Amino acid sequence: MKNFNAQQGFTLLEALIAMFLTAGAILGLGILHIKSVQQSQLAMQRTIANIQANDLVDSMWANRCSLSSKIKDDWEERWDSTQDEMADIDHVDMRQFLQDWTGEITPDLAPNKQQYKVVISWVNGKAASDSTATQQSFTYNFTLPACTI
Repeated sequence: MKNFNAQQGFTLLEALIAMFLTAGAILGLGILHIKSVQQSQLAMQRTIANIQANDLVDSMWANRCSLSSKIKDDWEERWDSTQDEMADIDHVDMRQFLQDWTGEITPDLAPNKQQYKVVISWVNGKAASDSTATQQSFTYNFTLPACTI
């Protein structure tokens, strides 16, 4: 008498399904890791932009009694990332971590107010989901106290 096994080939099907489920899980973990690296890169870039904005605020705080009306031009010239003669280590670091970054300062023109808005923008190619780069920016608003000399 011949013994016919009704389950013949069923083990192969189970193994194939298990392989597809494992491959899907590993692919999902890989995508999760890529997104984590992208967000980590963005967090580092935002931290560098925040440090640069705070550096500007500290410098303006120290010189608040001698701030001229051309403060916008002075600081934007200092932040001009296209100049090759920039020897300041902060700017070299900025160019390494923030691609095509720019800084803009906008003073509030109201009398007896020293309110400013600092916007730092950069291109973030690593945070894009495809090959196109995305424009990121960081805005920092602050008010300096009036000079009492």
